[in-house]
Amino acid sequence: MEKFIWNNDYSVGVALIDEQHQHFFEIANEIIDLADKKETGKEALFAYLGELGDYSLYHLGTEEKFFDEFKYENAPQHKVAHDAFRVTIKEHLDAAQNATTDDDIMRLSEVAAAFTGDWLKNHILVMDKQYTAFFHEHGL
Repeated sequence: MEKFIWNNDYSVGVALIDEQHQHFFEIANEIIDLADKKETGKEALFAYLGELGDYSLYHLGTEEKFFDEFKYENAPQHKVAHDAFRVTIKEHLDAAQNATTDDDIMRLSEVAAAFTGDWLKNHILVMDKQYTAFFHEHGL
């Protein structure tokens, strides 16, 4: 599986958020590395998915704090997308917890990494880019 490579096309022009997005890419790539090892332990997958879940709460919360603080008009739609991401990550965590075979763990690693990287790339390019000018107007 190919790694997710950050480039300036993904920049939203807000250093704090760009740094957080880059860290998301790093977590997705760590899960890819895990899947590529061919002998992935359930505990390792669960740990990386836990890190992904924790970091998503932190990052999405950062964006949502700015939405609320600045009264961003597209916040409701954006939060729906965030909530869907949170639900899917929870589903991946539940699946990892219930995995019983090495093949299950490998497949879950690949699915989780692909979902995270693809979702993040598409979300940044479609939704996050919409708030760049708005955030700049508010000093970010």
